[in-house]
Amino acid sequence: MRPSSLPQPNYRFAETIKRLLRRNASPSLKKILARTHPVDIAHVLDSFLPQERQKLLTYVGDDERQSEVIACLPPDHAAEVLTEMPLERAAVLLREMSGDDRADILGILDEEVAAKFLAALPQSESEEVAELLRYGENTAGGIMSPDPLAIQEDTTAEQAIRIVRDSPDVEMAFYIYVVNDHNSLVGVVSLRQLVTSKPEIQLWEVMNPHVVSVRTDEHQEEVARLVSRYDFLAVPVVDETNQLVGVITVDDVIDVIREEATEDILKMAGAGDEYAKNVSVFGWIRRRLPWLAAAWFGGIVAAMIIGKYRGTIERSVQLAAFIPVIIGMAGNVGTQSLTIVVRGLATRNIEVKHFWKVVGREIIIGVLLGLLFGAAIGATGFFDTYESAELNALSVAIVVAIAASLSMVLAATVGALMPLVFAKIHIDPAVATGPFVTTAIDVIGVSVYLGIATAII
Repeated sequence: MRPSSLPQPNYRFAETIKRLLRRNASPSLKKILARTHPVDIAHVLDSFLPQERQKLLTYVGDDERQSEVIACLPPDHAAEVLTEMPLERAAVLLREMSGDDRADILGILDEEVAAKFLAALPQSESEEVAELLRYGENTAGGIMSPDPLAIQEDTTAEQAIRIVRDSPDVEMAFYIYVVNDHNSLVGVVSLRQLVTSKPEIQLWEVMNPHVVSVRTDEHQEEVARLVSRYDFLAVPVVDETNQLVGVITVDDVIDVIREEATEDILKMAGAGDEYAKNVSVFGWIRRRLPWLAAAWFGGIVAAMIIGKYRGTIERSVQLAAFIPVIIGMAGNVGTQSLTIVVRGLATRNIEVKHFWKVVGREIIIGVLLGLLFGAAIGATGFFDTYESAELNALSVAIVVAIAASLSMVLAATVGALMPLVFAKIHIDPAVATGPFVTTAIDVIGVSVYLGIATAII
């Protein structure tokens, strides 16, 4: 499986290749590209114009190596490169790829274009891609390789070693999955265990029957957690009848972890759920607009609340001066609680069944932090109004201290409560960290502060 994104290219390497291309220095290009890893070549492809990319690929090597370079690109980039080629040429390179790589690319393309590519592939490969495309994009079936190394349980160790030796294209041959006559997964044997067994022993005698597998409809994030928990290099994928249909390797899982982390970060910022390099300015605006609209609405509500307490504010400029401090402290505490709980839910360090335990802990933390900073802010308020003839300095200190403490407690509560509620109703908790909740905390801070100020002063 190709990465969902690539790091910044080596610009010195890219400039060298461009210079050699302009000179048509074929021998030098072939020599440099032959000793360059396909991933490093893929990194610089975006630096070239379409016609330059096609020319560069001809110097990379044979069809297999060219397809390997394209397979190192993110799916949308790979699809773009292939659609720049004649259909027949693109089909040749697609045939050299693994089934999951072909499915990733064709899943990006428009249905009409994808259908043309499928028609250009041999029937067996076309059917394999169509089978993979029927699985959900973010499921185990959608990211698996459909060519697991599976051997019958009555095969001897010597025969199994010969099968492994004759299967150079199989991904992750560190594990040999053992199946019965119905292709049902019954066990797993490590490569080390296989080569150290007696030649005549059968696989069923040395296999581990307690094999950990995932279903085709399992979410990719659950697969990543499973591989991380057990430190697997690969995990088998089975259908509803326990038949072995594929394997997910650790490189696939690394991509999933990066994708899920990126998705959570973008959701937390209210910037959509996916970073795509080719999204237009208006595309980004459409992604951000709903969240910013929520923030705008919250700001209007806060402004209306401040207007309602105009009389209180007019009594002293010093009271207005502390509004940013109080809502800022509340917002920071709420964001901390949100982040801790959301990340805890993502890594399974926090579970929904511990709902009140988590909320209670954050309330206690909010109380202690509120008392500490409430006292500090209250002391500041006392000295700020000490020489004022309009207000009693002690009253201001009490108002500011109580408002800061209570706002921080409420913010910590909301910050812990919201992601847990979202998780309980099966909505991504990362959504809870968007501007909507942050703005809600600001509204709470303003309301609490001005309400207490009015009551006491």
